[in-house]
Amino acid sequence: MVHPPDLKAIADGPALLPSERKKLLHGRPRKSGHAAPIASGPAGETCGSCRHMHHNRMANVYLKCELMRATWTGGPGTDVRAGDAACAKWEWSQ
Repeated sequence: MVHPPDLKAIADGPALLPSERKKLLHGRPRKSGHAAPIASGPAGETCGSCRHMHHNRMANVYLKCELMRATWTGGPGTDVRAGDAACAKWEWSQ
């Protein structure tokens, strides 16, 4: 069982940056919608030019990576941006 952090100890301890506090309180790092680390692909290419880019049309259009379909959520944690630097799984979109 995971116990919540001791907020009293956090308040009495050293000052935390907002990002550090969020990570400590929420525990899990943000999910990534990318199949491999960003910028590990060909230089100058982006997710927008990859054949795995999927336009998930709902009330709005959300960009997702087809290779990560099994991990898609309904939230922004698995979205990708067309301008993100290409990952190692990048393939030319024709």
